[in-house]
Amino acid sequence: MRAKGGMLAAGASRRRSHVVAAVKRIGPQVWQGAKHERPSIRRQSPAASGPLPGEAASSATTKHQGDPPTLASATADASPDGALQSRVTGWAGLVLLVAVAVGLFGQGAYYASVQRVVGVLVAAATVLALAAWPPTRSDARLLPVVPAAALAAWAGLDAALRGVPMASVGLALLLLGVVAVLLVCRRLAREDREVLFIGVSGIGLVVALAGWLGVAGRVGSWAFQAQGVWRASSLLSYPNATAAVLVAVALLVLARLVQMPRSVPLVLAATGLLVGLAATASRAGALALAVGVIVLAALRGPRVTARAAVGPCAGALLALACLVPSMPAASPPRPVLALLGLCAGLALAAVVARLRWRLAVALLLAGALAAGLPLVAIAGSGVGDAVQTVAQARINLASPDREGALHAALLVIAEHPLAGAGPAHAQLRWKEPDGGIHLFAYAHNEYAQLAAELGLVGLTLLAVLLVAIARLLWSARATSPSEAAWAGVVAAVAAFAVHSGFDFVWHLPAVVLTVMLLVGVVLPAPDGADTRTRVRYRTRKEGR
Repeated sequence: MRAKGGMLAAGASRRRSHVVAAVKRIGPQVWQGAKHERPSIRRQSPAASGPLPGEAASSATTKHQGDPPTLASATADASPDGALQSRVTGWAGLVLLVAVAVGLFGQGAYYASVQRVVGVLVAAATVLALAAWPPTRSDARLLPVVPAAALAAWAGLDAALRGVPMASVGLALLLLGVVAVLLVCRRLAREDREVLFIGVSGIGLVVALAGWLGVAGRVGSWAFQAQGVWRASSLLSYPNATAAVLVAVALLVLARLVQMPRSVPLVLAATGLLVGLAATASRAGALALAVGVIVLAALRGPRVTARAAVGPCAGALLALACLVPSMPAASPPRPVLALLGLCAGLALAAVVARLRWRLAVALLLAGALAAGLPLVAIAGSGVGDAVQTVAQARINLASPDREGALHAALLVIAEHPLAGAGPAHAQLRWKEPDGGIHLFAYAHNEYAQLAAELGLVGLTLLAVLLVAIARLLWSARATSPSEAAWAGVVAAVAAFAVHSGFDFVWHLPAVVLTVMLLVGVVLPAPDGADTRTRVRYRTRKEGR
C-alpha cells in the first residue's frame, strides 16, 4: 500500500509539473495576443511540454546565433564565466572613465606628461576588456577601424617622406585611442554604460563649476583674460575647449531630460552645465549648442525638446546675468552676487521643470523679473557697463586672429595641395595689409589644419572616417540603451563637428576621447561573444 501510495503521489507530482509547464508556455502567448481572453490549460505529455531548462538553454543558444547583437548580450549569461566577464569589462569601463577625468582635469591632456598617463589608462582598459571579451570579427568590421588605420598610415608615410617619421606619432596614437575607446565601450553591460553616462555628467559638472569659480572669484588658471574680459577656462585652461566639453555633456543631459522632464537632478545638472558654458563666453560653443539642440529637436520632437530645455536655459540666463559684473577685467569680481544668481537660477530651473507648460512660462517671466530687479539693485550701476563691455568683446562676428590663421592655412594648402606640409610642420604665416607678419600655431579650424599638414589626401581620409562614425552611430539607434541617450549622443557629435571648424579642440586629446566615449556607450555589443561563452560553459558542464 505504501509503495502504491508513493507511485500515486509521484504520478500526481508529474502531472502537476506538466500543468505548470503548460501554463508557462501557453499563458504568455494568449495574454500577449488578446488581453481579455483567459488562457486554456490542458495536460500535455512530457515530450509536448517542452525541453528541460538545460535543453532550452542549448536550443536558445543555437537558435539565436545569427540574431543581431543587443546591449544585453554581455549580461544574458548567468554562468560564472559570464559574471566574471561582466565584472572585468565593468572595471575596464571605470578605468576608461578615470582616463577621461585625468585628461580633462589635466589641461585636456595637451601636454606630453598627461598624455602618457591617459595613454596608459586607455591601454589598461583595452587590455582588460579584450581579455574578458576577446576580439571578434565584428570588431575588425567596425566601420571606423579601416579609415582610422588608413589616415594613420598616410600620416606616417607623409612624415617619413619628409624625413621626420616621428612627427606622425601623435596623430596615430590619437586615432588608436579612438578605436580603443569604441572597442571597450561596446563590451560594457547596460548598467556599466549607465555608470559611464553618470560619470561623464559628473566630470562635466566639475569642469563647469571650476570655470564658474574662475570667473566669479578670479581663481588661478581657471579663468582666462582676453579682450578685456575674464572667461572661464576651467581645468582645461582654454575657454573654447572647455565649451566643447560642456556642450557635448549638456546635450546628453538635455536629451535624457526630454525623456524625464520632471527630473529635478537632471534639471539641476543641465542648468549647471549651461552656466559653465555661458561663463566661457565662447561663440563657437554657443553655435555648437544651437546646432546640437536643433538636431535633438529633429530626433525627439521640437515641443518636448523645448519643454525640457526651457527651465535649464532660464536658470542659466539668470545665473549669467549675475556673473557678468565679474567678467570685465577693469572691474573687481562680485562673488556674492554671482553666488546669489547661481542659486536663484538653479531654483528657478527646478521650479519651472515641475510645472505645466503655460504656468511654467508665466512663472518664468515673473520669477526673472522678481529675482532680477533685486540682484541688479545689489550690483549697482556697474551692471550696464559690464554688459556693454562683454557685449562689445564677445557678441560680434569679428575675429582677426581666426581669419588670419585660416588664410595662412589656405596658403599652405595652395602650396602643398596633395600631401600637405607634413604632420606638425605647417608653418602658418599671414602678412597683414600694414606689412606686419603674424605667426600662428594652429589654424583654429581642425579641418583646415589637417589639410595643411596632410593635404587633400589626408582631408579625404578624414571625411571617410567621419562618415564611418556617423553611419556607425546612426545604425546603433535600434540597439542603444535608450532612444534619449542615443539622440543626445548624436546631437553631441554634431555639435562637436561644428565646433571643430572654429577651434583646435582635436589637439586636446581628452576632449576627443570624451566625445568618442559617448559614441561607444550607445554601440551594440560585438556579435557572437555571448554565444561563445555559453557554449564553453555548457560543454564544461557536460564534460563533468
